[in-house]
Amino acid sequence: MPTVEEDVQYLIQIVKKDMEIKERKKLTESVPVRIKAIDKELKRMDEDLNETKHVLDTLEQEKRHIEMDLKTQHSELAKKKDEQRQVKDNREYRAILAEIDYITKRVDQEEERMLVILDEGEARRKEMQILNDKITVEKNKLLAEKEKLQQEMQLANDGLKILEDEKIRIMPRISEGVRRLYSRILVAKGDSGVANLVGDICHGCYSRVPPQKAHEVRQNNQISKCEVCGRILVYYEVT
Repeated sequence: MPTVEEDVQYLIQIVKKDMEIKERKKLTESVPVRIKAIDKELKRMDEDLNETKHVLDTLEQEKRHIEMDLKTQHSELAKKKDEQRQVKDNREYRAILAEIDYITKRVDQEEERMLVILDEGEARRKEMQILNDKITVEKNKLLAEKEKLQQEMQLANDGLKILEDEKIRIMPRISEGVRRLYSRILVAKGDSGVANLVGDICHGCYSRVPPQKAHEVRQNNQISKCEVCGRILVYYEVT
């Protein structure tokens, strides 16, 4: 059976493992959140590009429609002008003239709209090129960050497994009573059943430990508990 001093030394090893495990778990919990944010940003960029492309496609469709309509209107206008030259009746002449005037106004309106479409299309294409160049750069940065985070998370998970395996191998060396005490506190606290004493501060709950008790803890020759958080107190120098 291990001595109390040996139990304390094992507990020091345990709390060091617990603190490393805690830090690695923080990373494994924070990385997925950041990756999710990156994926969301990548999706937003694609949506911005698709929205601009949709506007361009809509303008192109309208342009084709106007081109077809103008072709029909010009053909109808030429036909009416030919009819105008052949009529001899004033009333019929005025009627054809009114039709020509109506068609001409429609042609003018559609040609004006065509100019607007051409200008807007050119502006949108320039906008899309600038947006595409910007997004390409930002995407590459985000994808590189995502790949790095995934690698870090894999390393953290691998390291976490190693730490947990090392802790499992240490636990049976501790006296059964101390081991049960540690396990109960661990269940209650979630991170560790042990805390290091730094100065006169419990690093489990950051409460001040009375001077006499702090002196006793630093001897590492008895099982002492923090009066505030209930964790087992040990002492080792933090480098």
